[in-house]
Amino acid sequence: MNTPVSESLALQSLALRLEAQEAKLPAVTSLPTRLADASSVGRQITELGHLIAEMGQAIEARAAVEPLPEHVLRTAWTYGGVADRMGQTVSALGAATDQLATLTHLGPLRGRRDVDQALATAGQVIEEAVSTAHSELAEAGRSIRTTVAIIDAQRARFEAARARSAFTSPQSAPSPQAGAPAPAGSLSLVRSR
Repeated sequence: MNTPVSESLALQSLALRLEAQEAKLPAVTSLPTRLADASSVGRQITELGHLIAEMGQAIEARAAVEPLPEHVLRTAWTYGGVADRMGQTVSALGAATDQLATLTHLGPLRGRRDVDQALATAGQVIEEAVSTAHSELAEAGRSIRTTVAIIDAQRARFEAARARSAFTSPQSAPSPQAGAPAPAGSLSLVRSR
């Protein structure tokens, strides 16, 4: 059931998973330099692909909810944005892998001017790609946490309003008909004759 609490918890779980994915990314200060290093990058592309598929299923499931409550709509909307950022991350990691192949292929020819220039360019592309992957995952996490804060605040306001309505004065309730006995346990006052 897509309650505000369940949606908030699902989003928080996703944020933690994205943080774990970002932690697996190579640091910009220690970038991979050989195609052999690309195996971990490829594994991460696979993991992100699975997460993107989960986002698609989550959006599909929420779009089928009728009527669509605002918290469910916000969650689906957030999943769409997260899937987009994860796609950008995968694209960046794919570009890094492509350039790792260039480094591996041209490495033995180092010393030639054109080769050295191509190697330098490949290194820059890898650095930018890894930096992009970090920033996309971080931004996705911020987006999720913003949605969680909105859903939690709406839920808190709703619960506060419900609690206030539970303490509504009984005088606002319609008075019993004249001559009708007051119900047992009634808080209304009966006038003495």
